[in-house]
Amino acid sequence: MKALVMGGTGFIGRRLVSHLLKADCDVTIATSGRSVNPFGNKVKTVVFERFEMKSIESEIPSGEKFDVLFDQLGFGPDDVAGICSIFHGKIKHYVLTSSGAVYEGSKAGFVEDDFDPTTAKPREGGIRTLGYAEGKRSAEAYLFQNAPFTVAAARFPIVLGPDDSTERFQFHVRRVMEEKPIVIPVGCGRMNYVWVEDAGRFLSWLGLEQRTGTYNAASSYTLDANELVQRIGILLNKTPKILRDGEKADNTPYFEGDWSVDATKAERDGFAFTSFEEWFPVVVRETVESGGKRLNTIDYFRQRLAPR
Repeated sequence: MKALVMGGTGFIGRRLVSHLLKADCDVTIATSGRSVNPFGNKVKTVVFERFEMKSIESEIPSGEKFDVLFDQLGFGPDDVAGICSIFHGKIKHYVLTSSGAVYEGSKAGFVEDDFDPTTAKPREGGIRTLGYAEGKRSAEAYLFQNAPFTVAAARFPIVLGPDDSTERFQFHVRRVMEEKPIVIPVGCGRMNYVWVEDAGRFLSWLGLEQRTGTYNAASSYTLDANELVQRIGILLNKTPKILRDGEKADNTPYFEGDWSVDATKAERDGFAFTSFEEWFPVVVRETVESGGKRLNTIDYFRQRLAPR
């Protein structure tokens, strides 16, 4: 299977490419050229600016076709509208990395039908004018109503991994390691997460299986910020300093209220998520090994891909 991956050198994208290579896919990574390709000659590369349609058009050979396009960088309807035009007749299937942020409000167990992109009216613009959540909603709506190829959208909650650029999880590990306070206000709700390795594997599954429609993707286990920090403390053999009030800089970056997605649909269709109990200690250990800081993604993947 021929696959084109936009954002194949990023946090989730690198895991996606790894799984595609394991499945013996012919992989082309589309990159701006600013990130290092850790896969070397195992993949082909094409260089263009993802958000400039003229750049994409000029760099994709006119006769080049792909079985599936994976887009990690579709943040708004303007981003995906151009893709629909440029790749009309050039791809069979399109997989969008979307987000659980498409769901409005707080709720335990959002299901896919809680936001229907086939009926929602897409707004015009991109992430700068629409914001992240509305950008993802409108990107999905545009695709499912206008794409000339089949579409799948993966809705992830917070994705955890040692090289997460947001450093939200690293914040908690670092605070426990350094025995510094973490402010967790009363009312911080229960959430679920997805392991970055599962996220990459899930995207690969959507593409290789030619799945269509929207899919939530997450571990089923939910926990609040207090339990998350306590679990980190147990793994590090340290007692976390949890406060209910304090300086803003000490606040957990995770939000209040119960918020989780229900991934029953994906499981029913055959995808098996790694259990939280299995992957959470791995992420903590790898984060600790990096000193509680964001692990260098390039070095991390070079080490993983090196012959043993």
